[in-house]
Amino acid sequence: MKNMRINKNKIKTKQTLIILIAFMLGIFIAIYLKSTDSDNVYISLEEKRSLENDINNKKMEISSLKKRKEEYEKSLKAYEDVVKNKNKSIGELMNEELDYLKVISGYSSIIGSGVIITIKDSERELSSGETPNDLLVHDIDILRILNDLKKAGAKGITINGERVIPTSEIKCSGATITVNKTTYGQPFIIKAIGNTESLMASINAPESYANLLRSVYGIYINIEENEEITLNFYENNK
Repeated sequence: MKNMRINKNKIKTKQTLIILIAFMLGIFIAIYLKSTDSDNVYISLEEKRSLENDINNKKMEISSLKKRKEEYEKSLKAYEDVVKNKNKSIGELMNEELDYLKVISGYSSIIGSGVIITIKDSERELSSGETPNDLLVHDIDILRILNDLKKAGAKGITINGERVIPTSEIKCSGATITVNKTTYGQPFIIKAIGNTESLMASINAPESYANLLRSVYGIYINIEENEEITLNFYENNK
């Protein structure tokens, strides 16, 4: 009888151990499956900014292609009208088109009304969970703001006097920014010519990227209207 009781106790102990092991194994499997779930992807703020910038750039490319198509169609119609009505020569029309292309490509100086934007790193204290990087101005931030200005109809843009063209490279390093291979310190001064109301909205609207930088991260962004802004042409000698 005694041996039988011992065997029963051993069996119960083994059963308890098996149940405990199965329970722990279930927990480990659940944790593993959760960690490999493709829906649970954690990225840093900088990676998030980079992804948002890539998406925004693709949208800008699509918008630019649509706009280019419309411009080509408009140009074709203008040539057809010249041939049909003979109200001006083909040469005159070509010169007008060349002047327009110089302006939008940055190879000609332009004067007009627009906005002046001043941008600097945040000076507030770090909040819980933040890193010093969160309070700095990055090249991605500048690019997003430039894209918003372009979408708002900016006819020309400069950063610290450097004309921004489609091939301009904008890179940041610490508290400086490099535009067209020239490095500038803060503050970063962006000038844009275009419809003043639309340009102001692209920076001050509650859903704008600039407003996000100001309200969430404390980045200093100030925008002012100006009736006469001069944008220098792009100098291709660097």
